[in-house]
Amino acid sequence: MKLFYTPNSPYARIARIASLELNLSEQIEMQKVTVRDPNSELLNYNPTGKVPTLATDDGFILSETRIICVYLNQFNPKIKLVADVSDGFLQQLEGIASGFIDGIAVWVRELRRSSTEQSSGIIELERSRALKILDYFEKISEKFDQTPKLAHITLASALGLESRLPELQWRLSYPKLAQWYDEFSGQPSLQATKPDS
Repeated sequence: MKLFYTPNSPYARIARIASLELNLSEQIEMQKVTVRDPNSELLNYNPTGKVPTLATDDGFILSETRIICVYLNQFNPKIKLVADVSDGFLQQLEGIASGFIDGIAVWVRELRRSSTEQSSGIIELERSRALKILDYFEKISEKFDQTPKLAHITLASALGLESRLPELQWRLSYPKLAQWYDEFSGQPSLQATKPDS
């Protein structure tokens, strides 16, 4: 199998962490690529040009992070990384964490645009939504543990975007969440996949 990634993609980071947590390093070749590049090698595999992309050994091209994680989990089913119907709380957390990372990604992309092209409405919508989600996570943070599950990995990958989004400044207002995140981020898989500074 071959996993295409960029070092700074939070979505690719989730898939990379999943592969480490599932002990699949020996079975997956990691291929660093460029995105938004008409000459990217990735386009030979995935016409969307998005990371993560997984080329499977049986000839399929999988994209979208959760689809890749579900696929990878079958190779080590004793580790239940992806939530299923037997765990409603983790399914709920996975969905909200996914929405959180999507909103943060939109906010970061909008701020990268020139000031004359930025939409203040989009920025305010994503800021407001992020704060509501952070309020929710802070309230339920005592239910989080340090066991790497897709929900926790997605949440940590989103919170790890703090260096790219200083406007968020979430740590002081959400101390329980910050404590969980700081401890969870010490996991070897998260340390090995830290984005480039």
